[in-house]
Amino acid sequence: MIHSQNTHDAKAASELLTVIVTADGDGKGLKELLSDFRPVLDARPEPYELVVVYEQSSSGITQALSALQDSWPNLKSIGQRPWAGEDAAIKHGIGQAVGDIVLTLPSWREIEPGSINALLDGLSDADMVVGKRDKVDRNGIQKFRSWATHGLLRALFQQSFSDVFCRARAGRRDVFQKVSELGVRQHFLPLIAASEGYKVKEVDVTVMQNLNEQDIYKFKPHAHVGALVDLMTLFVGLKYLRRPLRFFGSVGVPLILVGALLTTYLVIERLFFGAALADRPALVFAVLMLVLGIQIVALGLVGEIIIFSSSRRLRSYEIDQVLRGRPTAAEEAASERTARPRDTETPPQGDRQQADIRSDIADA
Repeated sequence: MIHSQNTHDAKAASELLTVIVTADGDGKGLKELLSDFRPVLDARPEPYELVVVYEQSSSGITQALSALQDSWPNLKSIGQRPWAGEDAAIKHGIGQAVGDIVLTLPSWREIEPGSINALLDGLSDADMVVGKRDKVDRNGIQKFRSWATHGLLRALFQQSFSDVFCRARAGRRDVFQKVSELGVRQHFLPLIAASEGYKVKEVDVTVMQNLNEQDIYKFKPHAHVGALVDLMTLFVGLKYLRRPLRFFGSVGVPLILVGALLTTYLVIERLFFGAALADRPALVFAVLMLVLGIQIVALGLVGEIIIFSSSRRLRSYEIDQVLRGRPTAAEEAASERTARPRDTETPPQGDRQQADIRSDIADA
């Protein structure tokens, strides 16, 4: 009975869609936005749950959700205190998701509600689907930010995405859980999935009419610095997590070469041309490059030792599917011998004689 119940729960989860919306601010327009999403979600063939992760101290969001929860049983809310930002809220919502399919949506009018169908239908041949917007009104700073970000992604990760800033995306829950472990910005979740070998594709989504990104965009210098740090974290974590010596070696070896060449030049000058080494900044610089390069390479060696000794189970691949062919005749014969009951085997000669004696005594 327990096994049947577990099977039923697993089947229900595989058919369930979890929609995650992160809400911040005063909740202005949130009630209307969720009401626009509802007809599209209700028309979908699969059941769904709508999880809103919001800042618990926001009274406006609390009132908007309270007005909807009485007549909308699919709506669930998770209040966070203290508020750690939308990136942490997305990760928390993914951890609370029940359905095997997850859809993330922003709390502002980014795409038309009808584009939800395009995102979910695209999962038929992909592990994650991200929205690709067009005709978005951006100012000069926003265009430069988009150009610089996508250029860095292509240069560092060899991944080309048209719109990493689109927050509307859908995918399998296990994929989201895997890619959110690094704890970086949600904009880079598709990048992590593609780098980990999952199939990620972009689909065209319709931008909300009269959407002006300048109205919702706020220039935050510290946020851009944090995004650059997250990119560096991703670059090291995805490329060199299992081979740290390659990263530290690529930095330390050039420093060692520069220090060694400069030191050799100074020594040749001293031995053959009589040049003095005292009070020469070049000597201090050469020795500093040598020492610094050796220290950086040593850090890489320590990292390799740690990876080798404590992370032997760390794999650079995941098995997606195991295909088994028909067993050969020898394998079938071996399987039959293994499955044959022991009581059908021929007893030894001594056991057969004892059985005959017991039978004669019973007959007498």
